[in-house]
Amino acid sequence: MIKQPMLTTLALALLASNTAFAGEYNIYGKAEVQLAHTDKGIMRYTEKGTQVDSPFSRLGINGSHNLNETTQVIFKYEVQINGVEGDNGNEPLSARNTYIGLKSQYGSLLLGRNDTGFKRSEGKVDLFNETQADIGQVLAGQYRVGDSITYVSPNLKNWTVVLTVAPKDDAGSDKNGVAAVVGYGDRSLKTVPYYFALSYTDSLLDLSATRFSAAYRWDKLQLGAILQNSESLDGSKDGNGMVLSARYKLTDTWQPKVQYARDNSLLRHSEEVEQFTLGLDYVFDKQTTAYIMASQLELETQSDTSTAIGLKYLF
Repeated sequence: MIKQPMLTTLALALLASNTAFAGEYNIYGKAEVQLAHTDKGIMRYTEKGTQVDSPFSRLGINGSHNLNETTQVIFKYEVQINGVEGDNGNEPLSARNTYIGLKSQYGSLLLGRNDTGFKRSEGKVDLFNETQADIGQVLAGQYRVGDSITYVSPNLKNWTVVLTVAPKDDAGSDKNGVAAVVGYGDRSLKTVPYYFALSYTDSLLDLSATRFSAAYRWDKLQLGAILQNSESLDGSKDGNGMVLSARYKLTDTWQPKVQYARDNSLLRHSEEVEQFTLGLDYVFDKQTTAYIMASQLELETQSDTSTAIGLKYLF
């Protein structure tokens, strides 16, 4: 029997063939390597000691096919590549966003595995995304849900709506899960220098939460903030969390950044938690960035520190 990772690889190879796909497609990915040292291994997304990591490296293909003048079939197949760390018991490939759907002037309807609308609402606030200082270290709700239905509205004068619905079997709950976000501005801060979002999730992986996100870019300075209220579905855990971040372009190449996060809901850790992270990016170009970072995680009875130097290449 052919294993699922091999099937995924074969599917990607077939889709990448000019003779196998008549529409438009794009192959993309992220190759990242990081030399990291973590004191105790309390932090998520890293392990105790010194090691070489490939944090969330991935390979994907997305594309579209015109059905008529107004409607397209769109798809994405994306896998995480876990090979750099060596044989640590993990599968070499694991599933990321993988879906097929329809796109028209009325928006996009996607079926498959996808980031929830609640997760998408973070925008560019998280300056240490997909590292040991990712906001998912502290805040609940950074979920990717399989077998979900996602609606993404068209951009209407900078207003957008994203709605995610997951059947209860995939939501990890006894009822259907939902996540929704209403956003104003540009999540990437490219077309306009601001982004504001109000989002809500319920019954997705034992969570009910409300989040407000804001990011603003002014000249060389970028600021971001998240305020979140979280509660477990049985009501036994609840509390508030926040993230504050700032980046400054000393030059187009040197960009220091800082981020602070805290949460007292006990949903991500068994104690109240704070995390403070400093970093410095050296941006070679739009695709390639070298960086150093140091992060301190503080719980009520214990703490952990992680430092790293890394290189990230987007293609």
